[in-house]
Amino acid sequence: MRRIACAALILAAAACGGDKSTAPKRIEGTYAMKSIDGQGLPMTFYDDQASGGEKVEVLSGSMTLSSDGTFSAPWSLRVTSGGTVFPYSETCTGTYTRSGNSITREETDGTWCGGTYNMDWDGDKTLIEENLIVYMR
Repeated sequence: MRRIACAALILAAAACGGDKSTAPKRIEGTYAMKSIDGQGLPMTFYDDQASGGEKVEVLSGSMTLSSDGTFSAPWSLRVTSGGTVFPYSETCTGTYTRSGNSITREETDGTWCGGTYNMDWDGDKTLIEENLIVYMR
C-alpha cells in the first residue's frame, strides 16, 4: 500500500510540472535596439570625415509594435559636420504585417525613413531586421 501511495504522489507531482504556458506569445510591445551589424550601441553608422563629410553615430533606438498593425521606431543620433557636433532624432512610423514569426514593415513617415523591411521574431524577446539590427525587450 505504501508503494502505491508513493507512486501516486510522484505522478501527482509530475503532473504539476510548472506554469509554462503553451499559448502563443504576443509580438506587440517595445523592443530596445541592441546592435547594428554586430556592433553594440553607440556605434558609428557612417563616417566620411576624412573627405570633409559627416560622421553619423547611432546612440539608441527602439521599435514599438502596436496591436493595430502600426509601429513607431525612434532613433537618437549624433551627427558631426565640419567639426560641429549636434544631436539628431528621427522617428519612423508606418504599418506592419505578420505571418508566423516573419514581419514586414512599411515605413511611411519620417525624414530619413521610407521603404519595406523584413524582420524575424524569435517568438519571445528578439526582433532581427534585415539580418542587421537586433532589438530586444
